[in-house]
Amino acid sequence: MPVKYRCVLLLTDRADLADPAEACASALFDVTHVSRHARQEIAFPAAAAGAVGHGDVDVLLNFLAPMIVPARVLEGVRREAINIHPATPDWPGIGSASYALYRGDATFGVTAHRMTATIDGGEIVRVARFPVEGGDTCETLFDRALVRSVGVFRDVCEELARRGGLRPSGDRWARPAVTRKEFERWMLLSPDDSREEVARKVRALKHSRLPGPFFLIDGERVPVDPASLAPAARIGRNIS
Repeated sequence: MPVKYRCVLLLTDRADLADPAEACASALFDVTHVSRHARQEIAFPAAAAGAVGHGDVDVLLNFLAPMIVPARVLEGVRREAINIHPATPDWPGIGSASYALYRGDATFGVTAHRMTATIDGGEIVRVARFPVEGGDTCETLFDRALVRSVGVFRDVCEELARRGGLRPSGDRWARPAVTRKEFERWMLLSPDDSREEVARKVRALKHSRLPGPFFLIDGERVPVDPASLAPAARIGRNIS
């Protein structure tokens, strides 16, 4: 009977994504730790670190969990430490779907890569791409990538269970990972920017739960009204 590799599993807290991922990993590996994490949970779980610290964990899988895995934990994993998340190698880091829309990319997707001390800098082992649609916003594009992530996770797990390791895909990161601070600066517009530029950023950042873009006016961030492409605060004053 094939040996089951010991696995630590970090998951998103979205049940529709985490449930199939956990079922897949549990069928293929000896899962010694599994935990689910909300988007704002950035602290690495002590229980997961403790599980790896025993020295017998072969595989660590981060499936859409928001935290960075400490280098000391990565060093304790015997075979593979893999991160799976929406993004193509063109856009590592924060805001991948927004940048893809802003640039007018024809495709977006999901990347699986080895985790290293450098965020989104490890060797890429899988990329799944799909077409960007004309009506996409960052919300719809990112949500479609989340759904595709489940299939990428299954592929990664099946190869790991079969071979004990993963082959590089041959893809390369196009740039260093974008930081949150860099992304928040990019969200800002000048009142002198063209309507075309404002419209591009409105589409690239449109999301029902997340803010942006903003005009920077007198040192303050003012939301953009998506209908008029003007500062929302000014529209409010004109109406009143």
